[in-house]
Amino acid sequence: MGIFNFIKRNKKAKSEKTEKRSSEQKLFSEKAIEVIIPTFEKFGFKKHRIEIGEHSSTIIYRKEKQYLKITSTTYPRDYPYCYNIILGEGNSEDFYEYDWNSIALWKFKEKIEPNLKISEYTFPTEKGVKPSLENANSELCKFGLTFLNGDLTLFNEIRKEQNQNRNRKSYKIHSQDKNGIYKTMNEPKSEEQKKKYS
Repeated sequence: MGIFNFIKRNKKAKSEKTEKRSSEQKLFSEKAIEVIIPTFEKFGFKKHRIEIGEHSSTIIYRKEKQYLKITSTTYPRDYPYCYNIILGEGNSEDFYEYDWNSIALWKFKEKIEPNLKISEYTFPTEKGVKPSLENANSELCKFGLTFLNGDLTLFNEIRKEQNQNRNRKSYKIHSQDKNGIYKTMNEPKSEEQKKKYS
């Protein structure tokens, strides 16, 4: 999926409150609120936004400039279906900001214990929802503890490594000029954020 399709889809997400909710996303979100949100609240994070749709859900809790986000996707194009716990700083609503200034929990896990199996969480089937979320919550308390306590040292280190990775480039715009010649250039906002957070 192209970056601009993602941004377009994300703008639609703000109105998802009226979108049909699938039973799988509803169950996932209810259990996430039951299992993980008490940990968010224990560390002083407060509810910012919850959206549950047909193919995705987003739960965001904020504490000053920090935020915690649980995202899930069951969009057919996103197979295999997954969910993540995202740790971020700054604007949790602006795509360019959160794309360059947030880190998935699995990146913390990879940094702290590189020999462990690392990946996004597989979106659980109905019977596995609670055990999967309990495991994710346990990993949040273990690997994200410094962030939960407001210490951004490790977060900043991982963010810098993630954004300096030579495979992570700013987004590109491929467009035709007035002479009909196609040119590719860096998308300015993305390039700015990459420099800022690298």
